Order: sequence, then C-alpha cells, then structure tokens
Amino acid sequence: MKTIQYIITGIAALLFASCMDGGYPDVDTNVSPYGDNSITETNVISIAELKDMYKTYVTNSYTYTQITDDIQIKAYVVGNDIEGNIYNEVALEDETGAIIIAVQQGGMFGYMSEGAQVLVSLKDLYIGNYGRQAEVGVPYTNSSGSTYVSRMPSSLWQKHFKIVGHDIDAIQPQEFTVSDLNNWDGYTDGGKLGILKNVSIRGANDDTTWSDPTGSSSVSLYFNEITGSNTLVYTSPYCDFAGVKVPAGQFNITGIFKNYNGKCEIIIRKIADIEEL
Repeated sequence: MKTIQYIITGIAALLFASCMDGGYPDVDTNVSPYGDNSITETNVISIAELKDMYKTYVTNSYTYTQITDDIQIKAYVVGNDIEGNIYNEVALEDETGAIIIAVQQGGMFGYMSEGAQVLVSLKDLYIGNYGRQAEVGVPYTNSSGSTYVSRMPSSLWQKHFKIVGHDIDAIQPQEFTVSDLNNWDGYTDGGKLGILKNVSIRGANDDTTWSDPTGSSSVSLYFNEITGSNTLVYTSPYCDFAGVKVPAGQFNITGIFKNYNGKCEIIIRKIADIEEL
C-alpha cells in the first residue's frame, strides 16, 4: 500500500514540476500591493489645470467642493512622512505645480516613496484648501465648527490611486531666492519641493533646535536674510529631528514650500534636507 502511495506522490511531484517549468509561477512585479491596479489612464489633466478648474475653492479660505468629473492627475511624490514632520499627507508634483493629498494614515512613506509616480482618480473626492494650500481629501469639521478639506480614510485612498512608476531623478527641487519669497506666489508654488540657499536662522544660539521635542506645538523659525515673518521653517515636535540643533552659520534648506494664508511655510521632510555650508 505504501509503495502505491509513493508512486502516486512521485507522479504528482513530476506533474507539479512540469507545470512549474523548472521555476516558480510568473509574478507580475509591476503590480503594486497598494492602491487600485485596475485604474486605467484616462482624462489626465495637469495639477495646474486642476487648480484652475477649482480656483474658487483653492483661493477662498477653507472652502471645498466635490469633484464630480471623471478626471485624473499623474504626478510624483515629492514629500512624505518618512521622518514624521509631514503628518497624514503626501505632496504630489508634476511639471506644472503641486498639491497635497490628505490621508488618515501613518507610515505612508512605505509605499508613497519619494520619486514614486502615481495616477490619482479624483472623481468623488473633494478639493479645497487648508490655509489656501490646495488640497484633496474629504470634508472635516473641527471642534470650533469650521469645515474644510482634510484627511480621507486610508481605505478610501486605496481606491483612488495606482502606482505607475518610480524615478527619483524626476523630483528636483525648484530653487527659490529671497526675492521670490518676498513676493511669494502661494497659488502657483504652494506645495512644491523647493530649495533655499545660503540662509541662517534668526536669533539662533547654541541651544536652538528645529523644534521642541518636549512640547506639543510646532515651532516657527525665521531667516536672517528674509525680512518680516512671511517665510518660515515650521517643524513638528513629534518629528525625528525635533531636538537636532540648527546650524550655527549658513546652510541650504530643502523642503515642501507650503502656502499658509499667503505665508511660505517650509516643511523639512528629513534632516538630510539641511546642508550645512
């Protein structure tokens, strides 16, 4: 009886090996385990076109509307939550502009890596702004009764995007000058990956850190080279580098240049965004 069982087992193994054709079954490595891989590229518009279509809702503080047209954007991830300073959102940019996608999920850097190219299906999502920074998400009402576009559930986000490629070289920061930031165009440039060179922190001393890791509020730091308070570095106390000391002298700073009611808030993505000179 055992001999028969061995024969049957051997035949099954040979058949299995034949089906495998000397290896493992073919796996489509281009299919991401995240998002909706059934989304096809149709009706793609640029981010600039999207913002212009909904300009009223982008420029009037805390207004929003639902996107009912079957339209898409295709853009690169330029900012994520890899070191905790960007929270529950991802910054997307194409050759025409940038926009924030708000998602109620941590650890998005695991699949929304810098340089990932994503196709976003916008139908039924909401577009508006937070502090006049263009944003896509869903309506949220805070404790004060104000309603604006904010974080969509992760389960909803997974139904609205598809990862279509990756090219880290495609995300080069736009260089901004002091003059540019004194005449900040938050509508056009808000949300972009940018770089500001040869600057230093106003009033910095040996104890100045990017934020306060023992606190609960973000810290704003200003530049010696830029007058007034319309340009700042805005850093969370919960980020990985909150307690890191700022450079004593000049440095180059890269980050997401967000619009907040006409001010330019530079959000450092990771401590490597600071290049000491």
